[in-house]
Amino acid sequence: MEINEKKIDEWIAYWKKYIGEFEFPSWDAIPNLGLYMEQVVTFLRNCLKYMDDGTTDDPVITASAINNYVRKKFMPQPIKKRYYRTHIAYLIIICALKPSLSIAEIQTVLPMDTTEDELHEFYDNFTKQHKRIAGLFINRVERLKRVLIKENDPDELFKDNATELMVDVALLASFARLLSERLINFGSDMPEETDK
Repeated sequence: MEINEKKIDEWIAYWKKYIGEFEFPSWDAIPNLGLYMEQVVTFLRNCLKYMDDGTTDDPVITASAINNYVRKKFMPQPIKKRYYRTHIAYLIIICALKPSLSIAEIQTVLPMDTTEDELHEFYDNFTKQHKRIAGLFINRVERLKRVLIKENDPDELFKDNATELMVDVALLASFARLLSERLINFGSDMPEETDK
């Protein structure tokens, strides 16, 4: 696949729009009137468009996945089949982390048996962290443009960097996943101290 400056600019614009400009709904903007499943799925797909943009036949957010999270107690049970702010906040966090962590790993990160105020604080911190990391990602993508196109002659293109870039990104994702797993399991991975 050949890379040219126009294509790179299109990619950067895409990532700026779908990642860099993306913001989760504030705590107060999350509905708290008791949504039914179909409404929850629609709301989540709207507020997580960068993940579920309709370009694949396998949507990230489904009713069966949500039912599974509830059944396995990764989040509180709905109240009479209705989902309120706390439920939806859990689902936003779960869905945002699901592409890179297993659901069991996500469960170790989520605050369980917590008050609404504590969840509110966790959610606010999570959304700020998401925004900060998205900004770092966009900055990195913009800096890659200089690598992909020789700075001394913008018309001279690296012809085979698309494949190299895909491999780089895949390896970075793999390393990040490994690091996440190690951090989650940090306590259990530590060798036991022995008395000498």
